[in-house]
Amino acid sequence: MARKPGGVVVLDFGAINAQMAAKAIRQLNVYCEVLPYTAGVERIQALQPKALVYQRGTACGERTLGRDVPTATAALGLPVLDLKDADCDSATLKAFLVGKCGLKQDWTTEAFIAETVEDLRAQIGDKKVLLAMSGGVDSSVCAALLHRAVGKQLTCVFVDHGCMRKDEPRQIAEVFRDGFGINLISVDAEGRFLEKLKGVVDPEQKRKIIGEEFIRVFEEEARKLGELDYFVQGTVYPDIIESGWEGGKAVKAHHNVGGLPERIDFKGIVEPVKYLFKDEVRQVGEALGIPAVITNRQPFPGPGLAVRCLGELTKEKLDILRDADAIFREAMDAEGWAAKANQFFAVLTNVQSVGVTNDARTYGYVICLRAVQTLDFMTAKVVPLPIDFLTRVAGEIATRVPGVNRVAYDITNKPPATIEWE
Repeated sequence: MARKPGGVVVLDFGAINAQMAAKAIRQLNVYCEVLPYTAGVERIQALQPKALVYQRGTACGERTLGRDVPTATAALGLPVLDLKDADCDSATLKAFLVGKCGLKQDWTTEAFIAETVEDLRAQIGDKKVLLAMSGGVDSSVCAALLHRAVGKQLTCVFVDHGCMRKDEPRQIAEVFRDGFGINLISVDAEGRFLEKLKGVVDPEQKRKIIGEEFIRVFEEEARKLGELDYFVQGTVYPDIIESGWEGGKAVKAHHNVGGLPERIDFKGIVEPVKYLFKDEVRQVGEALGIPAVITNRQPFPGPGLAVRCLGELTKEKLDILRDADAIFREAMDAEGWAAKANQFFAVLTNVQSVGVTNDARTYGYVICLRAVQTLDFMTAKVVPLPIDFLTRVAGEIATRVPGVNRVAYDITNKPPATIEWE
């Protein structure tokens, strides 16, 4: 949606972070797209660029890749900035793109919204659209854009599988149904999910059961709604780049790149934010009036709290985890530590220990807290939270949450650990 011809093409030669130059260019309000260095002349010409940037790695602190620039690109007759020999900073990029090439700095949030809404109206016409709402920023921004474009033709389906964080189902309904007037169907499926998960302790089996049951619930709701023409996906630009787009280097596969499974029958797929980076999606969300509780929502695993509640899942254990997690998150926000962590959460371990409450012996669960800093979520460092802060939070959790009498803090980086526990 809202691709802009006449911008910049970044040719990636296999750099560790192919997105670095593109993000820096976008921050100058200049539109760009990333293509692998193997892209043919016709593919580059199709984007009608006015300049090329070679991302070969050295200038951004990466190793020199040693590949020759394809001579075919010389036939394009475009000005070239080779980041092997130049600094990947705002001043250098601006001097080249704006000063030398005369590119306009018109890639703005407001322009994106206006152009995308117009494109959506043209693409969808009078057809019906279905969006599976997760509550994350990507699907939320898609919902707001589609609602602005086609109004009541859009139906969103949100499935509460019982593994959401505290108050999230209510927040989603209040923001989108009550605040935006979006046609949102909320499905309370906690009971059926927990029944399917009864006795299951293996994390991979949990994931498979939850994933399959989501599909079953979604299919049931889709059948109730009757004929639907378009399905909305919250694909973002890094999903495409990291999945080895157009023969490029694959970092990891994303399930939403390549379309829907064959079993779901729609006339077309709509991906309103597929050319945006994550920070741009958040900016669009803010401009559309989506509250910060949604736009600043941290990455949350698809199975939700199911992979932060170790061992067999029960409503009692999930409620304990929800309360403990909420106390930790509120404290992080209140004391300014949330801004210094990219992800933070509580884990309900499958360990119980002896404690004392009101002079009586208790046997309660151990909660573990985790907070990390990361740029790409491939590696992460522990946030050095002060011991007095951790002591206060631990005391609140252990005294306010029934069933908990001990709290620990995970101080392991990634690697060797992962960010999530399961």
